[in-house]
Amino acid sequence: FRSRIRIVKMAEDIEEILAEIDGTDLEQYQSFFQQFDRENRGFINVTQVGQVMKAMEMDFDDKFMRKTVRRFDADGSGKLEFDEFAALVYTLANTVDKETLQKELKEAFRLFDKEGNGYISRATMKELLREIASDLSDKDLDGAIDEIDEDGSGKIEFEEFFELMAGEGD
Repeated sequence: FRSRIRIVKMAEDIEEILAEIDGTDLEQYQSFFQQFDRENRGFINVTQVGQVMKAMEMDFDDKFMRKTVRRFDADGSGKLEFDEFAALVYTLANTVDKETLQKELKEAFRLFDKEGNGYISRATMKELLREIASDLSDKDLDGAIDEIDEDGSGKIEFEEFFELMAGEGD
């Protein structure tokens, strides 16, 4: 029963992802899929996904690929039909690795760390949040900053900023 729920949920997720893909990308994914589905069986084996990614000039480590492929092979058949494949490729193409994200967020952090002290002041953070969510009251903004400032230092250090921006907080 539990696996059936997982399959239904993944099918819904795949439908949502497919709705985001534009026609040009979908055609490109179809072309790559057909290169690996030479017998027109309507699926590729999950063991071929790494080869497909390399052909598309996408390179991910094996552990990440296995985990991601398992997520899209909801029924555990070891085969990916085109819809599953397209959703997988689109997701991978729009995945930013943590290292790249951290580098980009460090650059953004430096812009907001106006004094170069290694932190964003509470006042600066409040200004930033006000720009993003102008409808929040001062009390709401202070509450949001209290949540971001996990160590209660009154300063937003990079780790706290990263968790906020990368969505990795609790």
